[in-house]
Amino acid sequence: MLKVTDIKRSFGGLHVLRGISLTAQPGEILGIIGPNGAGKSTLFSVISGFIPPSGGQVELQGQSILRLRPDQVAARGMVRTFQVPREFGDMTVLDNLRVAGSSAHADTIMSGMLGGRKARGAEAELKLKAERMLERLNLTAVAGNQASALSGGQKKLLELGRALMVNPRVLLIDEPFAGVAPALRDQLVQHLKALRDEGLCLLIVEHDIEAIMELSDRICVLVEGSILIEGTPAQVQNDRRVLDAYLGATPA
Repeated sequence: MLKVTDIKRSFGGLHVLRGISLTAQPGEILGIIGPNGAGKSTLFSVISGFIPPSGGQVELQGQSILRLRPDQVAARGMVRTFQVPREFGDMTVLDNLRVAGSSAHADTIMSGMLGGRKARGAEAELKLKAERMLERLNLTAVAGNQASALSGGQKKLLELGRALMVNPRVLLIDEPFAGVAPALRDQLVQHLKALRDEGLCLLIVEHDIEAIMELSDRICVLVEGSILIEGTPAQVQNDRRVLDAYLGATPA
């Protein structure tokens, strides 16, 4: 589904990514961990088109997406979330989802400004889809609330819902559990597992080691812009180099 080959990214003389190669498949969760400054979020930004690489290739379903804008990448089926949710705070939770899903109906909604029946049908379909997403994510009770009033965990759920409204095949999820209360953390874990079981391909950057080990089929450990080890959670947990990397020792 996703193939990343020898991705490099430098900012002046600072080499943040030093030749990252990885693959991810449908129905799989690939966890990406590493100490602060390892290059995890930069890797997501390159893969999703927010910043260009200094070298390398990114392919989605066998087609290069390297020079596409983020909206074009999303249209091809890959969407990312952010560590700090980017909700429209002055809009309701329901309308946040409707806006996120509107790109799929852009042409018919535009014609709706001229009173088109087709557009009115598309609007009704979009509203129904948003309501079903609220139900799926246990957010129906706050559908009419301003998004800015949500708790940290609810905002993470809304961020996930907004991404799902685009009908992605690949999800890049940046620190879904940061600032989330334990009860909502458990909900998020179950939602992500369900998406994996539905055949989505998920890449998750996370500092919560317990959660990412529970979730992931494979783990990729980044250290100083390079992959230190890639393997199953058990293989990664039992590798001394991973502990050394987190404690600041020089990897063997």
